[in-house]
Amino acid sequence: MRKSQEFTKNQKIFYTLFFLGRFKNIKFHSVSKELDLTTRNLNNYKEVINGILVQYNLKLDISSQGARLIGSNFNLNRLNFFLFFKFMIEKDYLPYKLRKDVLNSLNSNNFLKLNRDVRNLLNLLGFQHSSHQYATLMSICVSFKGESHEKTIKKLPFDQWLKYKPGHWEKEFFYKVFHCLRESSFSDLRTDSLSLLFSVVDTFCHSKVYFCPSFDKEIKFIQKNFYKYFDENTLTRTPSVAVANQWIYYCKLKQLFFIDDFSLINLNLSHISNSNVLNMTKEIKEVIPSFTIFEGIFVWYLLSKSENHEEVNIFVFKNLESSLIPSIIDEIYKKHSIKILVAINLKELNKYKKENRIDNIITVENFKIFDKNINIKNLYFPIPNYKKLKD
Repeated sequence: MRKSQEFTKNQKIFYTLFFLGRFKNIKFHSVSKELDLTTRNLNNYKEVINGILVQYNLKLDISSQGARLIGSNFNLNRLNFFLFFKFMIEKDYLPYKLRKDVLNSLNSNNFLKLNRDVRNLLNLLGFQHSSHQYATLMSICVSFKGESHEKTIKKLPFDQWLKYKPGHWEKEFFYKVFHCLRESSFSDLRTDSLSLLFSVVDTFCHSKVYFCPSFDKEIKFIQKNFYKYFDENTLTRTPSVAVANQWIYYCKLKQLFFIDDFSLINLNLSHISNSNVLNMTKEIKEVIPSFTIFEGIFVWYLLSKSENHEEVNIFVFKNLESSLIPSIIDEIYKKHSIKILVAINLKELNKYKKENRIDNIITVENFKIFDKNINIKNLYFPIPNYKKLKD
């Protein structure tokens, strides 16, 4: 089916921009068969294309013969980087002709090695990476590959390495990353692309909080949104603020480049309808329309991971059926973001206190626990939010 797919308007724009970025100009006769591209319909796309190009200080020049991009090589490479990232996200759903032409245009003799080198770098950075992070590094490696006359990482003398180190990085971490780059497919990267690469690594590792100035309004709204669902201490720590940055920035890219991300359909979301993740996503979507449940899930789990778990919470019950306890504990976490270590019957509480540390006791039943050293939180019994059935 993909071999017989026709190009959509957005795919035609992408195809045109990608090959303009790669070769700086295209002739209408070379693409007219696939795209039905003429001066007239390219002019119809011009407003959309210029909306993208202005972000990279590039201009589109259209003549009767074809089209060309005007701008510096570095800005052309920046455009290529984001266009190839779009391709990596969308590739499984693009027409066969488009996928084939894009891959054939790349100057890489060994994709298996490139793939391995990207994953090795991700492993060095020390986290469970997503396909979007893989696509980002792959796109940088492909888009900023230097020519024989250009200064690249492998040509950089050892005594000059440190001048490329971001000021807030530890030397040991920097040298590990740089050695990995120099001994891999990244060694062909132009040195003027290193600041971009390191800012990407920053985003992955949360080693520096960075939000574009234009995000300020959205970020403040979203931070207030997070406070509704997470422990306030979690959100005041630097890494937890940076967790959301890459996904918010990614949503901006989706909007600018019309990225069709179908990652959502690979998730089994049959139980999402009553979740806090869905509620949080809906509220963020009011400010960032391209923020979907896919980003919401990633942000939720990453922020949950950075929550402060030093406090020990236990659930105490008296008359409840033990088979209900796991569901009640799960609902308490969904509604109050309280993680419970263990559930204890009231009869066993005194023995448990002697042998274990307890900071908070959580309960949904009306009974008294007289212990001034432990904080008692008596919550309402959590009733699930079922959908109203239609007549």
